[in-house]
Amino acid sequence: MKKAFSTLSVMELTQAQVGELIYRLGFDAVEIRLDGDGTAGGIGEDGAELLKTIYRDAGILSLNSGVTLTPGTEDTPDLDRAVSFASSIGAAGVRVFADPGVNRDLNALAAVVALKAAEADKKGVRLLIETHGALCSSRDLRRLYDLTGGAFRVIWDVLHTLESRESIEDSANNLSGIISHVHLKDAKIEAGKYVMTRLGDGDVDPKAVKSVLEKIGFSGALSLEWEGFWHRELRTIYSTPEELLRNYLYWIE
Repeated sequence: MKKAFSTLSVMELTQAQVGELIYRLGFDAVEIRLDGDGTAGGIGEDGAELLKTIYRDAGILSLNSGVTLTPGTEDTPDLDRAVSFASSIGAAGVRVFADPGVNRDLNALAAVVALKAAEADKKGVRLLIETHGALCSSRDLRRLYDLTGGAFRVIWDVLHTLESRESIEDSANNLSGIISHVHLKDAKIEAGKYVMTRLGDGDVDPKAVKSVLEKIGFSGALSLEWEGFWHRELRTIYSTPEELLRNYLYWIE
């Protein structure tokens, strides 16, 4: 399987520094997390040629937006800009979150997702929904996928489906055939909640994940999403971004 990481894992680096690490350490692909202003570390769509040069030999799995689609959110300027940006640099997709609301109205959410996915598809970009938040459950995401007629693909965040008390086998089977790529990080699951840990000290077993993915015929990317940006306690575990990424490569082998 391909090796990748999200730039969320190395937010202190410039895009050029990220590109240098990708090639030097032997990664295959990258996810680019968008900042709140819609740029990638200050580089916007007008810098598309620069980003294509930086990531010339690496696949760009996605631009990861913070947009959450909910019933009735047809007007999504941030998503529209992210889709246009993704198209300009040849990114395969744009990551969004999805929330059916307090009424758990998957039908209404499906209508919005199908609309946004169709708009993205016109620009050659795939809409990607992550197992996260109100849609941690792979069962719910599979149902949403079916309701949209297969309009999107899924980023399987293994930790979040474990948080929803699913097994990795059930999650992989529920999402078989619709996974874009996989997010990996490590944590201890305690009473349905997680506490982030050093890679290898938690409950996520990358070898077991790879095994179930092989059984469903998945050959895409395993992408590190290290959340030091959100969890301050993680920032001192590894001394440098390179140490983190080398530990990730060792962890998933």
